[in-house]
Amino acid sequence: MEPFCALSTPAGVSGIAVIRASGEGVSLKASKALKILRTTGDRTEAALTDLKGYESAYARFIDPSDNRTIDDVVVTFFEGPHSYTGEDMIEISCHGGQAVRQEILRVLNELGIRPAEPGEFTKTAFINGKLDLTEAEAVMNVISADSSRALEASNSQLMGSLKLKISEAEDMLYKALSSIEMMIEFPEHDDTPENTKTVEDMIEGVKDLFDSLARSYGRGRLLTERMKVAILGLPNSGKSTLLNFLAGYSRAIVTDVPGTTRDMLEYNTEIEGVPVTFVDTAGIRETDDEIEAMGVKLARIAASEADLILYLIAPETSYGDVTSTIEGLEPSKLKVIFTKSDIGDNPSKDEIVNMLKERGVDGTASISVKADANTDIIGRFVKDTYEKAGGLNASDITVLGARHAELLRSASGKLSEALGIIRDGIGVDVCSQVIRSALDDSGQITGRVVSDELVETIFSRFCIGK
Repeated sequence: MEPFCALSTPAGVSGIAVIRASGEGVSLKASKALKILRTTGDRTEAALTDLKGYESAYARFIDPSDNRTIDDVVVTFFEGPHSYTGEDMIEISCHGGQAVRQEILRVLNELGIRPAEPGEFTKTAFINGKLDLTEAEAVMNVISADSSRALEASNSQLMGSLKLKISEAEDMLYKALSSIEMMIEFPEHDDTPENTKTVEDMIEGVKDLFDSLARSYGRGRLLTERMKVAILGLPNSGKSTLLNFLAGYSRAIVTDVPGTTRDMLEYNTEIEGVPVTFVDTAGIRETDDEIEAMGVKLARIAASEADLILYLIAPETSYGDVTSTIEGLEPSKLKVIFTKSDIGDNPSKDEIVNMLKERGVDGTASISVKADANTDIIGRFVKDTYEKAGGLNASDITVLGARHAELLRSASGKLSEALGIIRDGIGVDVCSQVIRSALDDSGQITGRVVSDELVETIFSRFCIGK
């Protein structure tokens, strides 16, 4: 493959920048611009092609057209096939100024090392068998991870955890197919209830695994897209005060005037290792103010889109106001917080709690932001929402991609069909094709069965230098 190059560090001024290049003949082409400077003995020059694999050297990067020095750099040579891409590869660590980077890339392009396409380094690694598709996609998840749990799940996938589970499942399905073939060839010996039950158990075991992995995407989605937490309540219930407390600074304006917050304000953070976006909304109430009414409508929309709703109740809020304003909020998402506990409890608290239980709301708490009392309950609510998102008996592996979850659900559905065929007595031979179709689905997860179009689509989402 013709060599290609790209900047692998972000744009902007920095102490250093890293430029990568990979492909057949990359060292020979780049050696025209890179002069290795040996620092032992006399300061003599050497060729880039003299470097051994996995060796770094101090070098001078020049423009071959006029021998002008562009920068002093450190160059590292990775010899294929034992490199990230599986081909010869170099990394140039230069100063991080914009002009330096642009000049080095210009010279490399003029020497026949073309600009890389998005994700081309990782795509090349996939094509050369250095990574399967689950590991390749995990690379982008590692780069974009913005919480400790997201990073942990991404690294787990990058290390091959999902690939291993899928491979184990596929091995089991191939054993089931082998048993089916034996039953077809030797029905007098192998087509027995015991053998049929063995095949059924193998298929059911794989189906359970696929279901568990697909359920785990409930958590994976929260890690990749962020958990959205809507803060709702009547005016002056402490919504903006809570947002400011979580942010650690005055993110929202707080006054005693009802209806101060009219638009939605967001704050991104990490809680219990989960990336979270808190949304402060307008106080929910009937109003003739057109702008405030629009804010109330947006608050309702935020609640419908949220993964968790924190509904705040101040000491002065009446029972009737609570019952009317929580109408339409999904009980499974709803956690109710009695605010300003430092000045006393809501007189209707017990009555409100009983009403909430009847509606299926299982989470209530009292806090004081001013006194920092019981505020850690927010973290427990976030953690509880995250853990429940994986469903019962979720796998210890967290699936991060919607594409993977969809294929797992599809494969599971086909295995359910195969089990139905067996249990209805239609015959194990009929279900072979259905099992093979399920294997095609799992193969699209690992890349064992994948179209060129899908590969292009996946890697087009990557950054240029990765």
